[in-house]
Amino acid sequence: MADTSFTRTDIAIVMSRTFDAGLAQVWRAWTDEALISRWWGPHGFTTDAKLDVRPSGRFALIMYGADDDAYPLQGEYLEVAEQSRLVMEMHHDDHPANWHDYLALQFTRAGGDEDTLPSLTVITKVAFQALGDNETQLTVEQVFATQAERDAFDGMGSTEGWRQSFEKLDKVLETPN
Repeated sequence: MADTSFTRTDIAIVMSRTFDAGLAQVWRAWTDEALISRWWGPHGFTTDAKLDVRPSGRFALIMYGADDDAYPLQGEYLEVAEQSRLVMEMHHDDHPANWHDYLALQFTRAGGDEDTLPSLTVITKVAFQALGDNETQLTVEQVFATQAERDAFDGMGSTEGWRQSFEKLDKVLETPN
């Protein structure tokens, strides 16, 4: 188990972590509804998942926080390369109103036009690389429409949410069944 590293590009956040599990096991944790439900979302959140893992397939992930609010995330798989790469278009449109208000505030603080709403769509690219029989490098790149949108999502705790999700994924990979 390793720490998650974060880097930024103009309009993206890139997260990387090495997991003590084989490539097939890490891939399955991302593509199996029961497994992704066990680790997706920050500590204290539970998740329901529906996945149709194929190009143009749809997915729906509904996170439930300690406040019992639902945070639905849905979208489409743009690319699926078995045990190598996933590219997803993720839509945050159905998150609670207070989440949208906070995103708009963070967007304005990050230099976004206060008369323009930030995009609620994020392209998420996931790369899987075997480093050995029982070690896999996972790289997640989230691409935003603008730098202000990247900073707004980051300001809302997106990177910390991913860090916590990866901690939960570590636990799932220890006991995958």
